[in-house]
Amino acid sequence: MVKVRVNGQIVQVPDTLGTITDMVNHFSLSDRILIVEVNGVIAEKQDYDSTTIKELDSIEFVHFVGGG
Repeated sequence: MVKVRVNGQIVQVPDTLGTITDMVNHFSLSDRILIVEVNGVIAEKQDYDSTTIKELDSIEFVHFVGGG
C-alpha cells in the first residue's frame, strides 16, 4: 500500500495503482467528465496512461455535476 493525498485527504491505495488511469478506475470515475490535477499540475487526458503516481503525491479529481 502507498499513501497519496486524494482531494485533500490522505488515503492508502494498492501499490499496483501506478498511473492516473489506474487511480481513475480504482475510484470508479472512468464514466465521468473529469479533470485530474497531480501535484498542482492539470494532467492532459492523453497522458493519463503515462503519468505515474508516487507515494505522497497530491491528486485532485474534479468532476462536473449537472442540475438545475
